[in-house]
Amino acid sequence: MVGGRKISVVDSHTCGQPTRVIVGGIPEINDATVAEARDVLREDYDWVRRLAVFEPHGHRSLFAAALVPASDPAAVQGVVFMDAAGYHDMCGHATIGVATTLVERGLIDLTEGDSEFSLETPAGLIAVRVQVEGGRARSVTFVNQPAYFLESVSIDSSRGPIDVHIAFGGQWYAFVDARLFELEITPENVSALVALAADLRPLIQAALAANGSRIDLAPRVGNVMWFDEPPPHADGRNMPVNIAGAFDRSPCGTGTSARLAVLQHQGSLDVGETYVNAGVLGTVYRGRIVSRTTVGLQQALIPEITGSAWITGQAELWVAEDDPVSDGFLL
Repeated sequence: MVGGRKISVVDSHTCGQPTRVIVGGIPEINDATVAEARDVLREDYDWVRRLAVFEPHGHRSLFAAALVPASDPAAVQGVVFMDAAGYHDMCGHATIGVATTLVERGLIDLTEGDSEFSLETPAGLIAVRVQVEGGRARSVTFVNQPAYFLESVSIDSSRGPIDVHIAFGGQWYAFVDARLFELEITPENVSALVALAADLRPLIQAALAANGSRIDLAPRVGNVMWFDEPPPHADGRNMPVNIAGAFDRSPCGTGTSARLAVLQHQGSLDVGETYVNAGVLGTVYRGRIVSRTTVGLQQALIPEITGSAWITGQAELWVAEDDPVSDGFLL
């Protein structure tokens, strides 16, 4: 590649949801925390995200994770999360995808059996446990940052007033029962759920602002989390839709963490109990409440999420200087 930009990537999917791990081509960012590296990428090198995620190299629902140096000696690797909507402090499915990539591409040296290490993310250190068999990462378990239920708000939807549950699990989610709109979380209903989420999002944000929420969340709750009746092989089913109109094919790691917080608040799940959560494809994560904690004065919990990822390929992504769509695009 002459006279242009390029990055090296390893692609995987976690229970159906894609992760593109950027393993080379990122400008050097030295002597910085991962949170600071995220800010530098966002402010000075956003072309990396656009090249990795946007068309013509990617698509609206593609998620990327850039490997950067860790500033914390307890971490084996630093990770910056990004997608079509921007940058995120934490992502569950991408954590599983990164861990699988590190193991299976030989970027870290692990022995057979269960191995533990930590990743440095903008949200802090994330403890990871990988079950390695024959050089494969058969399953990945990570202990997330604290999750908590904030409040329920009522919105005046096309079906009348409905309650929406607001919870945090590494990202903010507004939980809405799809059955109230006579919809199920199935591949055939994805377009309808994405469109309806766009209609509900401003109503949810307005309700939060009017409710005088304890945290200024109205601009930040961009994820509408649909849930409905669980399939026979799981305890629940959900599908998040973000502000870019992207939806998660997997059960969503941070969303499952937030779901645990909602269920604990409702009294239907307690410390040590496991919740099997399905996504739109029927694939599952296992979520468990490790312990109770607090975030300031807020009651919270420590969630643990288990899932699996599969590497699908590796590539160099190129963009030439005279490419008329070199900044990437979304349609």
